[in-house]
Amino acid sequence: LMSRRVVEALKAMPEQDRFVRGMVAWIGYRQTSITYDRAERFAGESKYPLRKMLKFAFDGILSFSTRPLRIAVHFGFVSAGIAILGAIYLVCIRAFDDQLVAGWASTIFAIFFLGGVQLISFGLLGEYVGRIYREVKHRPLYFSQEFVPGQID
Repeated sequence: LMSRRVVEALKAMPEQDRFVRGMVAWIGYRQTSITYDRAERFAGESKYPLRKMLKFAFDGILSFSTRPLRIAVHFGFVSAGIAILGAIYLVCIRAFDDQLVAGWASTIFAIFFLGGVQLISFGLLGEYVGRIYREVKHRPLYFSQEFVPGQID
């Protein structure tokens, strides 16, 4: 159930790929829940299996957040940091122990470090794409209730 004001606010958002549950929460009007007892299904199974529910969850996350892109940047910094610490550790071991297998340490260091740099780069590029994505949705900056002079809600 939605008031006319909420419906008009939803209509003011012209985006094509709509996650309506998130949009209703995003516009910020007061909400309440209505509890009811649902009867058990008479026959058949739900047509909304786990795969569809996961897609629905991803749509909700990706429609309203650039956090996954930021997580990629953080993983990139962690990976590059581990590679640098590992390289320092391996240089120290190499100075005191000659029995290390030649070549494997530099290969592992290069893989971790370059993988981390790639994650950082993709995450930063993703941040720009995420900002473009938010802009092209043309969502209104804010919604306001009717203003009645002399009345404060």
